[in-house]
Amino acid sequence: MGCIVLYKKIIIEAIDYIKEHLEEDLSVEKIAEHCHFSKYYFNRIFKSEVGESVYAFIKRLKIERSATQIIREQDKSITEISASYGYSSSNYSTAFKKHYKKSPAVLKKYFTDNKIIENNKGFFADLTNKDYDYYNNKMELVELQDIQVIYNRFIGNYHNLRNHWEGFCENYNMYFDKQSWLIQISYDDPILTDPERCITDICVTTTKNIKSDFATMIIKGGRYMLYNFEGPSAKVFETFQGLFSVWLIKTNHKIELETRKIFIKYNVVDCENNYFSIDIYIPIK
Repeated sequence: MGCIVLYKKIIIEAIDYIKEHLEEDLSVEKIAEHCHFSKYYFNRIFKSEVGESVYAFIKRLKIERSATQIIREQDKSITEISASYGYSSSNYSTAFKKHYKKSPAVLKKYFTDNKIIENNKGFFADLTNKDYDYYNNKMELVELQDIQVIYNRFIGNYHNLRNHWEGFCENYNMYFDKQSWLIQISYDDPILTDPERCITDICVTTTKNIKSDFATMIIKGGRYMLYNFEGPSAKVFETFQGLFSVWLIKTNHKIELETRKIFIKYNVVDCENNYFSIDIYIPIK
């Protein structure tokens, strides 16, 4: 296995470890030890691959994940959410304002009061006339088995994913067959995260033997709510915003993200006519 491939696998493992233990007292030493590297060498590799130090990455993720919870878990107080990430109220408010240029309460009010959500990076969602029933009427409960996939991870703007998919399909074409699922796992909301720092896994299922140096993972099975979207690519972001800002807040289903992930499966990709059909899978308990 080449050094570049090895380093990428290590960084994927490190990022996953950080995400899974974000509410704990994380240190560079602890993460480096988990990845079997010295603190200094690991920090150098991480910064080279990710574009920020381990400490800066952890600090940013804590603020961004807490912001997501403030918006979507409205039964919890801001103080309760900030405390789960090790912040006191005053320290949290200061760190939050430094990152978002507004207080946690102001950000929460913006998402609560506004039907049009946008930033200056090309992401726009108009949720006018889109209530809970608009999404819930299209929901279907399904049961999935575990799914093994080959995947590549990318850090960068979702608008550039087409280029990454083209390269991925070319590199792994030998594993595709008629039963293959093309799957995408997008970990960040580009309204809350700098679009250039968003993380995405693009994946393919296969029934063939996989080379040992390829990155693989198991998407855990279980109960999922399935939502089908059909339309232009620009409306995909809007659909996700609606599902998370409208449906998820009001649903009685308990979303299960501790051990499973939200993912999308591409059914039809017609770039020439800007038409996409995708299934969005949301894990529930």
